[in-house]
Amino acid sequence: MNKWFSSLTFLSTMIFLNTGCQSLSPESSENPTEKASTYKETKTQENYTWTTDHIHVGVRWQPFGGFPKYNAADSQRPVIAQNSSYAQFWINWHAAEPDVKNTDYKNHLSSYLVTIEQAVDACIAKGLKVEFVHWHTPAWASVNGEAGSQRSKPGLYKEFVTRLATHFKGRVHAYQLSHEANLEHMINEGDMDYLMNDIFIDGAKAIRAVYQAEPSEEVLISTSGCSPCEPCPPLNGLKGKGGAAVNDYYDQLIANEELMSLVDALNLNVTDHSDGYGKMDGKYLDSTWGNFDLVRHKLDAAGYKDKQVLSSESWVVWDDGDNAFDVNGDGLKNEVDAYEKTLTILGKCLERGLNTVNLPWSDNSSGWSMGLTKRRDFSGRVKLLNPGLVVLANDGGSDIITKKVILAGPEDKFKIIDAKNNIFTVDDYINPSDPNHLHYYIWKWYSQLSSGKDEVIRHAMAHEHQNHITLLGPAFTGNERYRISSYNRSKKSFSVLLYASGATGKLWNDLTIPATIQTGIHSNTGSSNMDFRGEGFKDGEKFIATITTKDISKKDGSDIDKRVIKTAVQEVKDGQLKIRIPVLNKFTHIEFNRSE
Repeated sequence: MNKWFSSLTFLSTMIFLNTGCQSLSPESSENPTEKASTYKETKTQENYTWTTDHIHVGVRWQPFGGFPKYNAADSQRPVIAQNSSYAQFWINWHAAEPDVKNTDYKNHLSSYLVTIEQAVDACIAKGLKVEFVHWHTPAWASVNGEAGSQRSKPGLYKEFVTRLATHFKGRVHAYQLSHEANLEHMINEGDMDYLMNDIFIDGAKAIRAVYQAEPSEEVLISTSGCSPCEPCPPLNGLKGKGGAAVNDYYDQLIANEELMSLVDALNLNVTDHSDGYGKMDGKYLDSTWGNFDLVRHKLDAAGYKDKQVLSSESWVVWDDGDNAFDVNGDGLKNEVDAYEKTLTILGKCLERGLNTVNLPWSDNSSGWSMGLTKRRDFSGRVKLLNPGLVVLANDGGSDIITKKVILAGPEDKFKIIDAKNNIFTVDDYINPSDPNHLHYYIWKWYSQLSSGKDEVIRHAMAHEHQNHITLLGPAFTGNERYRISSYNRSKKSFSVLLYASGATGKLWNDLTIPATIQTGIHSNTGSSNMDFRGEGFKDGEKFIATITTKDISKKDGSDIDKRVIKTAVQEVKDGQLKIRIPVLNKFTHIEFNRSE
């Protein structure tokens, strides 16, 4: 077994253990049907329909089974309560229905789904959108009687997603039908025929049937994240391995007309590892954004310009583990590398047209160090049991846990057990007292495109004819530059994010964007279930722009040389919003609002 395969297997195991299956998880609930009152929140009214034209920057949340008060406190952290517009949950079928009796959600809802439901309800209460990603199979449903990454018996996956969609209808808005399905070890004894028919086609039909039943609701369905792992054996039925197998995987999906009629999007993994900063042969893929370009080109060539590419699993390693990279060449692998990887990966993918991206936010849900935030000692029990495992937080809140550990047992009685594999400690932190990791501040900057419950859609795209984000002047310079625009339908405002690695905060640039939503090549084509074209500011209307330009510290994530500039009141002319940015630093956010 090679090192990469071993790491993947451990990751799968750790995510499963930490998500609350009562029979296996050391953190499972003693009473699987008990819901802590501290976790309940009132459901908000549906505020908008999620289409592939919407932009979402959010997180992957793996709540901890048996820790409802901890999860409730987590749901109040800024990463969920303020910065994210959606949350992605990995739904492990084995954990959701460990026994046949757990298919009866009314009478025997598993402790795992109790935990997931509490977290979903917390997100809904904040107006966030929710997405489920499916993987794994319980022993009773698998063809070989083993639980985990196994092929399921005929028809049982369809029945599972029907139950799940029925239970969460109205609270879950998007579904990905599988996870890294191009890899053999993710569906043992499976093949492309099984994946295409039992999982993708039958699964999509089942979910759509549930959501089309009265009262009907819209739902967004996509296929599966694709992991271009060079040393990993591909799923049976794919040609070649690594990038070649990924190339064939996309070809087979796009060639299946029935599948393409059922799904809204294809997916890719947005990561910094095998398809991010190395380990690929370069024949088909040399980067995460190269993966995006590959599938986008294939969709366009097949006449599917209206189909989107959405992210599945997204992660960035922040410590010096085996799968980390020294991208800045300083001889270290640490949070500074994660800062720079996050900046590049999200910038290149979002600018290309990726409309969803998420990063995991809790460090204790996998064997790798890839969370945006650090785990906190909300109850104080970790400090009580082992004071050396926590440090004071600089925000005045609960202490920060400084080492990857397993908290075994219910939250008021748990014991501390050392975790294994690539284990981080406080020595890996750039700033130990900060509840967040350094790359959180880069993710947070990008999240301004869509933060919170507001409805936000894609706007102009760099280099699209008559739909361009135009920059003229000397300030927008450097080897790494990004421009991304969105329209907030709730606030009726436009936002533009600009990053320029060579900007100094001393020179000017002129910015021009369309004043209304234009027909795009991929977004806002009018082919989705809603047509946003024409929305925005009309000629003759008055507007004002607020410019926030700054740098972000690589030591603690703080703002450097931040300046907020408001323009004079201006008038929309010739269908354009045009302003001068008097000084441009590396990170710039411009918000256009109507002037009263």
